[in-house]
Amino acid sequence: MAPLFDLSVYRGEPTPEDIAAANAQVHQHERAITSIHARIAALLADVARLRVVEAQHNEAIRTCKGVTTLARRIPDELLAQIFEQCVADGWTRAPVVVSAVCSAWRRAARAPRVWSHVYVNCSSPDALARTRYWVTMARAAPLDVTLVSVWNPTWQLEELMDLLLQHAGRWRTLAIESTSLYQVNVLLARIPLARTRAPGLREVSIQTEVHFDETVDDGATDVVGLADALSPIIAPALTTLRYFANVAPRTPIFPAHLQHLTLSATESPLAHPLSARDLLATLAGVPQLRSLTLSMPLEYEHPYLLWPDLARTVVLPLLTSLTMYGPTDLNELLFHLRAPRIKRLHLRSLEDLGYRQQPIAPSLLRFLARSAPSSFTEESDLAALDSSPSPSTQEPPDAADLGTGAVPLELLELHDIDLAPEAFASAFRALPHLRELRLHESSISDGTLRVLHGPHGFCPRLTRVDFRWCGHLGGKALVELVRSRLPRAEAQDEDSTAGIGIEVLHSGSAAASASAGEGSGPADPIEEVAAINCCFVEEQDVLELARLTTCRVLMREADEDYCRTRDCCGNVRYRTRLRLRHMVGMSAEERARMRLVV
Repeated sequence: MAPLFDLSVYRGEPTPEDIAAANAQVHQHERAITSIHARIAALLADVARLRVVEAQHNEAIRTCKGVTTLARRIPDELLAQIFEQCVADGWTRAPVVVSAVCSAWRRAARAPRVWSHVYVNCSSPDALARTRYWVTMARAAPLDVTLVSVWNPTWQLEELMDLLLQHAGRWRTLAIESTSLYQVNVLLARIPLARTRAPGLREVSIQTEVHFDETVDDGATDVVGLADALSPIIAPALTTLRYFANVAPRTPIFPAHLQHLTLSATESPLAHPLSARDLLATLAGVPQLRSLTLSMPLEYEHPYLLWPDLARTVVLPLLTSLTMYGPTDLNELLFHLRAPRIKRLHLRSLEDLGYRQQPIAPSLLRFLARSAPSSFTEESDLAALDSSPSPSTQEPPDAADLGTGAVPLELLELHDIDLAPEAFASAFRALPHLRELRLHESSISDGTLRVLHGPHGFCPRLTRVDFRWCGHLGGKALVELVRSRLPRAEAQDEDSTAGIGIEVLHSGSAAASASAGEGSGPADPIEEVAAINCCFVEEQDVLELARLTTCRVLMREADEDYCRTRDCCGNVRYRTRLRLRHMVGMSAEERARMRLVV
């Protein structure tokens, strides 16, 4: 911009004319600035009006898209299933919340099964009214009932339970969670008093605690009313029960017609130590079990009490699956068990507590030997097994399981539990029907693995092996195992290769497997090999396995892969190991303080 004044004006004293001209220019520029501000304000006002119009258009677009969105087009039946899954996953207020979204969701939420998960928080001030509304909305749908009680008056618990018992004919599952054993007994005592039946009840879960310093429990340390409340007359279809408490029951408290039992305890206090006597008494009261899971504490004040009478034996004639997780000496319980139809055996402990590791080979081998149908030499024993009650809802047991051969075990898992080489060999010799072997944190050696080699090796039906953290196992031993059990035609042709993965699976010859009779004929080829965190299984070994087999990465479900449930195959495992080793020898108070710090 050209200067408005001659520069010479600023080099001398301004005249009155110069001052007047400068003031005139100032007023002129101020008027221009005011005009510019007015224009800016007008433009901003236009922008604001345009943004309002833009928002209106966006809202109209969202409304139009809402008409055609997938959520609006989902059928009511599918929406109802989604809402039901939300409730099953723990969102108990889902039916109420989704009903306020739109008319379509409100219509779908009226489905009775959306309201079939009845969650009763006994401490809620409107628990009775809410429960009554819930069961009314569920109409005739089956009910999954969950009662949660912290500490409530007895009359309130009885009032709620009596309301639910009016609909006991629709019960499908029942769960009771309370920190007081007394309150659990109060709730269960109302069931036989109501003189009603729950013909559709199939699963029950009890979660409670025993407080030895409380006098309100009248000295009771067990859920004494469980068997009466869930007797075959009241709950004839009951098959599954999960019992979670801080201590294991001392007396037989479970209904005798149970088929699947999960028993979990977290403590072994001085006042109520974990005892083989108590566990055996409990198991003797449920002779119809098909599956059993025992989860016991790894850290406790009082050591596990063994059973002094070695002749004491509990026969579970229908048991097909046994899982035990706890201190290694808990596996001594196997010494007193007999299960002639056992097919799956999972023994799990924690290697980190090495000071409590006990050799389990004698108990395991005795269990395998005495569970073999051939060990039931007396005709009365076999007759008792053949005449074992089998509910009409279950398929009759396979008669072949009661032959005169070895134990029909098909899956053996040893998790952080080890055997000596000679014990491994004895176990393999006793398992001609074994199809899958899982070893975690095992010191199995290449020499031990050789007893499985060849068409006439031990465990002829073995087709799947899973080795994790096996620090002594070499990759060449795995290659030799797979090669030794290949059919002759396939052993001569090793040129087909595929990808490389953690899981190595072999597409075995179906004809060879079919021709091999149970317990006779050549050994089956290895179909699946897993080697995870085995330091001597190297890349070249995997490449060699790839030349022998078809390889792929395989992800099993959490219930089939125990490592996925505990995060044990990672750095967390070693941090936990270090912490537990520091806790060895500490008192209960010191361990409690350390848990708080950690």
